[in-house]
Amino acid sequence: MQNLPNTEAATQTTLLSDAIDIGYIALDKAVFYKTSGGFTGLKYGDKEYPRVSFRRALPIGRPDAYISVADHENKEIGILQSLTDLSDEQLSIVMSEIDKRYFCPAIEAITSVKDKMGYVYMELTLRGEAKTYSKNCAVKDVNKNIRALGDDRLIIFDVDGNRYIVTSLAALDKKSLKRLEPYLF
Repeated sequence: MQNLPNTEAATQTTLLSDAIDIGYIALDKAVFYKTSGGFTGLKYGDKEYPRVSFRRALPIGRPDAYISVADHENKEIGILQSLTDLSDEQLSIVMSEIDKRYFCPAIEAITSVKDKMGYVYMELTLRGEAKTYSKNCAVKDVNKNIRALGDDRLIIFDVDGNRYIVTSLAALDKKSLKRLEPYLF
């Protein structure tokens, strides 16, 4: 590799740091709000983003910290260091979006499983807040989309991006477990 003149090397270093240094969102300059269409927007400094989305950078270890905020084109605006620093109203707006994104109902039973043309079609009984309900879903590439979470838990991702969790394989009824066994690796 050839040596670059100091000014060119400095320019490349600056461009690289600009590209990878997203930065934290300064909460004193940020206001999250609900739009008339039901989306979440952000006024940040002198810019306004009428539709933003949130993603956890560390969803398992610190679900209330390091939340990525992106615009409607999925370009990252910045990172919220901690949700605990938000006001109650702001926290409510942000958490409602995060809860929608990371909604993951618990599977009570697996009523049927059919393997057809590269997809696994499942009829699930899910536990809601106050009741159970049925849901049909399709899973493609079971090696990637049915994952063990430790020894006794399982998460299933369907083709629509929904997540379902088996909180305890041991607690599933025998028929459900038997239907699921061919897909456990």
